[in-house]
Amino acid sequence: MSSKKVLILYYSGSGNTKKMAKAIAEAMKSSAINVTVEDAVKFDISLLPNYESIVLGSPTYFSNVAWQVKKVIDESIVHYGGGKLKGRVAGTFTSAGTKRDGKDCLKMLEVALGFHHGMKVVQGIIRVDGESDKDVEKRCQEYGKKLLKEIEK
Repeated sequence: MSSKKVLILYYSGSGNTKKMAKAIAEAMKSSAINVTVEDAVKFDISLLPNYESIVLGSPTYFSNVAWQVKKVIDESIVHYGGGKLKGRVAGTFTSAGTKRDGKDCLKMLEVALGFHHGMKVVQGIIRVDGESDKDVEKRCQEYGKKLLKEIEK
């Protein structure tokens, strides 16, 4: 039996979202699951169906996702809409200036993965400006473990 494959796909302008992606991945790598971390700008959308789980992260810009992540979302819906990713586990995360803006961004990510693709979305996490890296890393690792439980079901 081959191990399940998880894609952690993100865009990071300042590096904060990238740190979150790496911390989530670190928590997941302790299992038999194969974790791939990719920058959304460099990702080949044709590889999306190869993953049993997709975790999508974006910085929050004016309560919305970065255009680099929006492009991936749009292309994924065009190529893989209609239920091709249905039932797979999805996660979301964002780095934001304020919690309110971050919540809006997470909603956009969750709508894309949950509504448009029919994926099972595990409620996402937000890093807010001013939080310590240590606290954020801990929360990201907890989130990675929470995702693992869903994926291994």
